[in-house]
Amino acid sequence: MPLFNKKYESKPTPVRTGRCNIGCPPVAEDLDEYKNISLTLGNKELKFLDGIWIHSNKKGDIDDLTEMNRKIKRLEGENNLNKVKVEILMDLLTQNVLELNKLQGDDKV
Repeated sequence: MPLFNKKYESKPTPVRTGRCNIGCPPVAEDLDEYKNISLTLGNKELKFLDGIWIHSNKKGDIDDLTEMNRKIKRLEGENNLNKVKVEILMDLLTQNVLELNKLQGDDKV
C-alpha cells in the first residue's frame, strides 16, 4: 500500500478570469484635495501642512510659513553636509601631519 495515494494529492486550482481589471477604467482620483486639510473650531482655523498644524487667519501667512520651513530644512541639510566635509578634511590633515612627522624623523606625536 503506497503512503501517498491519489486521493491526498491537491487538485489544480481553476484560473481566475475576473482577477485583472482589464475592462474597467483606471481610478482617477484627485489627490490635491487631500493635501490641504483644514479644521475650523469656532472662530479658529487650523491647517495641516508639512506634518504640523498651523493656526493662521490669512492664506499668505501659511504660504510664507511653509516656504520658511522648506528653506530651514534645506539649510539644515547643507549644514550637516558641511560638517561632514570638515570632519573628512580634518582626518586628511591629521593623516598628512603624521606622515610628515614620520618622514622627518620626529616621533614626538
